[in-house]
Amino acid sequence: MAKKICVIGAGLAGGIIASELSKKHHDVTLLEYGAKKQPYDGDNEKWIYDKPKASFTRGIGLGGTSNFWHGGLTILDKIDIDSNSLLFKNTKLPIKYSDLYDYYNKAIDLLKGTGVYSLMDIESCPDSAGNDFNINNDYFDYKGLVYPASPFSSANAIAKAVKENGLSVIDDFNVKKINFSNHSHAVSVEGCNKTNGLNQKINADIFIICAGGLGSPKILLESKQETSALADMPIGKYLIDHPTGFVFKAKLRNRMCLKNIFGQFGNGYRTQYGFKLKQDGLDLTDGLNHILFLRPALTMKDPLIYDFLKRRLVGYKGKRIKITDILYLLRHPDLLFDAVNFKYGLFGTTEYISGLTFTEQLPDSHNRIELAGNNKFSIKWKISSAECGSVEKFIKTFFNAHSDMFENFEIYPGIGNRLESAGHHSGGCRMSFDSSTGVVDSDLKIFGVDNVFVSDGSVLGYSGHANTGLTISALALKCVDQVHSMI
Repeated sequence: MAKKICVIGAGLAGGIIASELSKKHHDVTLLEYGAKKQPYDGDNEKWIYDKPKASFTRGIGLGGTSNFWHGGLTILDKIDIDSNSLLFKNTKLPIKYSDLYDYYNKAIDLLKGTGVYSLMDIESCPDSAGNDFNINNDYFDYKGLVYPASPFSSANAIAKAVKENGLSVIDDFNVKKINFSNHSHAVSVEGCNKTNGLNQKINADIFIICAGGLGSPKILLESKQETSALADMPIGKYLIDHPTGFVFKAKLRNRMCLKNIFGQFGNGYRTQYGFKLKQDGLDLTDGLNHILFLRPALTMKDPLIYDFLKRRLVGYKGKRIKITDILYLLRHPDLLFDAVNFKYGLFGTTEYISGLTFTEQLPDSHNRIELAGNNKFSIKWKISSAECGSVEKFIKTFFNAHSDMFENFEIYPGIGNRLESAGHHSGGCRMSFDSSTGVVDSDLKIFGVDNVFVSDGSVLGYSGHANTGLTISALALKCVDQVHSMI
């Protein structure tokens, strides 16, 4: 008899896993919290410190957050995965970089559709013909970030799998917990059908939790009472993100062409380049690495006063912009210039630049997501003063390494107030070598449980310092191979 597979969460990872397993002729049921595509703000969450300010960073409905995803693709560095440094002993993944790299290639092939970009485009350096910036190679390397013209949404893959491969979808279903027959074997998902308000159990042979960086830890915390296998695991600990924000503006000594750093256009995609420290320079920033993107600007004006409007503009996603916001834009041409140029790459030569940083966070073992009773959760993600200090050192290192290029360079005060969540919370069900430091093993299977997997951003004990979507997709395909091999 064919084994039944239940995938929980129809976001980026869940949509890929369910559709790919369906292609392999498995009996798959996909459960999704939302009945339609919309931003999600967890009403059962109490954020103790810094809550994400932008609603588009999380989504529900078929496709989940991938419906609101801008599609930025980058990869973890080798040091993020199999470094022997003591600094990274609690963050490296229990898999080889070469193995993950193979899945990156497969993920690119899946996500790009008819696009023509490849992993080589992410790993490339900007064309010097469109770049007057003389990078100091003694300290810094380039970091590529590819933006496809048509971002991937797993909703399309789900719809195709339903039509062609018999994928079963149950939406508007709130999963509460996993039920076990004994401490090592799960038998059902228990939840509430939000359409009729009735509690329901979904039986299966294999369960794959893909409810997201915050959603998956919440389900496992509710399931702890069902099995002793989960009792002492660090579920909800090690929570990290890569906080982002504008941290400086600078005036160049000479007007420069930086077109290929701001955004080098290919056939159906754009590659933007940032700067990261080389491994030998990490001691300059207390061991943390960050990534810095330069943006063209019109003036040295501090952009903090209109950051909130930037978030609103991204949230429009093609909808008609309100007249009040249009008037605000016209009163702030610096913002209008930045927004238009970032999207369309109209200007490649500039006298002023602004600096946007993606901040590296290393995990700690404190409880970050906790069950607070009555299906309520407290979430304690924050940006520490040490991380803010490291960012300042990173920016100063960047300036000192390139000081001959700048006439004026102003680091904004209060960096901690300028950084905010990038919406890629990770680590709550981290992949590790054993259950003392993680929740899932190198095959994404929960330690001590023979038929439950977790595959989404929550398994990343270390997420690097930029977008996690491609890594999540790569691990989803790894999970597909592992489950397929079991059946």
